[in-house]
Amino acid sequence: MRLDELELLDVKVSRDGGVVRYLEGGRYGLITSAYLAKITPDSGPEPHAHPYAEFFIIHAGRGRYYIGDATFEAVAGDVVVVPPQVVHHFVNVGSEPLQHTAVHEAPARRVLRPARP
Repeated sequence: MRLDELELLDVKVSRDGGVVRYLEGGRYGLITSAYLAKITPDSGPEPHAHPYAEFFIIHAGRGRYYIGDATFEAVAGDVVVVPPQVVHHFVNVGSEPLQHTAVHEAPARRVLRPARP
């Protein structure tokens, strides 16, 4: 499958100038789905949680990932794991686009549960 065949999403990071493409794994008999993202500097999603685990594979750039009470800086080659039900978010803290793949332990896109203040 070519990158341009993946669904192009209208989400916060894409409205900030980035790009997010989505592979719905369930359409292919998979139990996971993937988001391929290119995030502009200073951009990232709002804090949220999922009922399933997620992990990020960082391809380029530098991101700061907030996972529960922990904070991690990640660069190309790093992997960041998010357990189920844990509030998380990230921000591109570099001067170049942050590129990562987020793998969700779910066969289809689900509505995010926003973090409560």
